[in-house]
Amino acid sequence: MHDYQIYKNKGFTLIELLVAISIIATLTAILLPNFMGARERAKDSQKKQDMTAVKNALRLYYNDRQSYPPGSQVTGIGVTLGSYLPSASGIGYTYYYSQVNNGDGFQLCVPLEAATGEDVADSQMRCAITNTVCGAGITDSTSEKWFVVCAN
Repeated sequence: MHDYQIYKNKGFTLIELLVAISIIATLTAILLPNFMGARERAKDSQKKQDMTAVKNALRLYYNDRQSYPPGSQVTGIGVTLGSYLPSASGIGYTYYYSQVNNGDGFQLCVPLEAATGEDVADSQMRCAITNTVCGAGITDSTSEKWFVVCAN
């Protein structure tokens, strides 16, 4: 037998550990930003769906009364629409309603958390928003967050 013994590798070498750590770090750097905004995007998607449901309830209201509910309200529209959309009063976040065109139109507005400028701009353009959103003045810093649903 020789004076030296043959050792079996029972662990990882430093190089193997560094390679594994760098791969994990790279994957984390790529994937983490995608997961960070997922919760906000999900909330925004729910808000958009809720506003579409309220819009449909408002249309039913209009069919019965030939006018949309009067005035401007902050989340109080749910009480008015109780028979058309029972869940409208329990949405759980602040949204704004404003009657326009002497009762022949409306605006529903909700601020989004992870708003994409394109989606918000399309909604505001579709509803012909120029300098007011649901009766409240907007500024350049806040207009990019308002998603608007209208009667059109």
